[in-house]
Amino acid sequence: MTLYRQLFTWMLAIFFLLILAVTGIELNTTRNFLLTQQSAEVNNTINSMGLALAPYLEDDDKVAVESVINALFDGGFYQEVRLKMLSDGSEIIREYPIHVEGVPDWYTNLELFPVITEERTFTSGWLQLAEVTVVSHPGYAYKEMWRSTIQLGVWIGILFVIAMLIIAIQLSRSLRPLDTITKRAKEIARNKFGEPIPLPPTRELKTVVRAINQMSSQLEAYFEQQAKEADRLREHAYRDTVSGLGNRSFFVGQLKSWLAESAVGGLVMVKVDLITDTYRNQGFAQGDTIVGQFAKKLNTTLTDADCTASRISKDEFVILAPNSTGEDLQIIGESIMAIVNDMQHDPMGITPPKVAIGLAVNGSDNRDASVLLAQADNALTQARNTPNHPVSMIDQTANDASMGKQQWKSLILDAMAHDWFKFKFQSASSSDQAVIHQEVFSAIEKGEDYYGAAHFLGAVEQLELGESFDRYVVSHMIERLGDDPNLGPIAINLTQNSVTNASFIRWLTTTMQKHRNMAGRLFFEIPESVFVRFPDHVSLLTEAAHRFNFGFGVDNYGRNFQSLDYLNKFKPSYVKIDFAYTSNLDDESQSHVLASICRTAHNLNITTIATRVETEAQLNKLSELFVNGFQGFIFEKKSENHG
Repeated sequence: MTLYRQLFTWMLAIFFLLILAVTGIELNTTRNFLLTQQSAEVNNTINSMGLALAPYLEDDDKVAVESVINALFDGGFYQEVRLKMLSDGSEIIREYPIHVEGVPDWYTNLELFPVITEERTFTSGWLQLAEVTVVSHPGYAYKEMWRSTIQLGVWIGILFVIAMLIIAIQLSRSLRPLDTITKRAKEIARNKFGEPIPLPPTRELKTVVRAINQMSSQLEAYFEQQAKEADRLREHAYRDTVSGLGNRSFFVGQLKSWLAESAVGGLVMVKVDLITDTYRNQGFAQGDTIVGQFAKKLNTTLTDADCTASRISKDEFVILAPNSTGEDLQIIGESIMAIVNDMQHDPMGITPPKVAIGLAVNGSDNRDASVLLAQADNALTQARNTPNHPVSMIDQTANDASMGKQQWKSLILDAMAHDWFKFKFQSASSSDQAVIHQEVFSAIEKGEDYYGAAHFLGAVEQLELGESFDRYVVSHMIERLGDDPNLGPIAINLTQNSVTNASFIRWLTTTMQKHRNMAGRLFFEIPESVFVRFPDHVSLLTEAAHRFNFGFGVDNYGRNFQSLDYLNKFKPSYVKIDFAYTSNLDDESQSHVLASICRTAHNLNITTIATRVETEAQLNKLSELFVNGFQGFIFEKKSENHG
């Protein structure tokens, strides 16, 4: 029972007892008054009777006596009248039936009024003439008592209802701050911090509210400090302080992650001689300024969210461009050359660009980082041989029977039209193999041809087919969940193109509203870059997900150098850690950074999931670093062994 109900019940009970006592006293007073009145009335009636009968009794006129008695007692509240003539012993008896109109029998059966019997001897001088006995009738008393009971009951009922309403309203007002405190305590338990609770008028609750507000602000400050510490450690380990870009360690981690995942795309390696000359001729301060300007313009040029730029030495930069073709890399190279030309301040355009740009498109079968880096370095060397246009490309896919963009577009559209897409699931589980969710992976099967997601997802984004593709996948997964009650929860990756599309957000919102019964069985996974670059678009989708109790997660958690404060804003169900943080767990510095960013999510009750976990040693090490979930071949191997 709630505190409100307990207090309300006890206060009503006490008030009821008080009213009951007052009612009892009032009714007893009324009863005593009616008893006294009844006794006095009987006495007065006998006195009047004696005066009226005296002349007739002296004359022994029985007829007259009987007439007087009939006149006096007919219609009165008397039960019996008995007159005994002492001269001859004769009696005149009048009996009246006991029936009280308007009063229920159960009430008269309470015997609230005893029968009053009054006896008197009538005399004339010293001569005794007659003896009279009058027995009262309690009908009038019961009528008056019943009327008083009804009136008192009505007023007490009205008073009780009014008191009940007043007590309920006052209790509700008095305990409202307690409800607010309870809600805030639950929010704090979920690491949600809002505005301070206003101080209530109740003195005792003021102390509690002050303590809650202080605890909330201290915890919020503590978590913010931890988030800042995670950002600081991450930047120290993976960010170049001068340019604000990733450093060599960051680039190596991203390169390994990309090669292990899809390996479709290429590298842009840039050596900026303008920076070298500035350091040599104008000093470190001016050199750092040029580096910062170049990095800022480079970030502005790279519009693709998947592209990541890093500074790997004083004057060398490298850009990882997943899902990019040779044509895309050529555009990036030309843009970088234009940036350097603009920074050289050569209005005549006579001086050759002080930069060399090597482009390397990765071969479809290459997963070796050293091979790709060697190709980019060779392209950079070739670029130096053409100083007036220092951009060179080595394209390992030139001789591949790879498809162009329009061919990919036709294939993807046909696959959706003819249901050539096949889906498989990979579980993300806790250390005790409890399934958190199953991530959906798609592939195209056309006859004997098989195309994994790594082959066509880049084309989906570039050709702006993300909305159609994601609608297709979401609809098919909802259909599967409806057909198989044991399936799920499942996680669907959404493309940037979809999340930033208002039409898709409206469609997905309507879909979630229509299929509310799927809440808890369906999660949506969004790349971190979308949270960072398009927060307004993401907020529309996440607010709808929260409204209909659908979960969502962050993919590639920690890849971007922006603050992790977006976690507190969007409150995702889980985050999937970028592979760059888990690829080298033997590196103590990397482990510290991983533990820090995982702790930030952990403090907000957000599940952290590591991907591509293949060994027991990896699982044990990650478990020590605030990682809650694991996804990879290790659980598939365990399943096979148990099977």
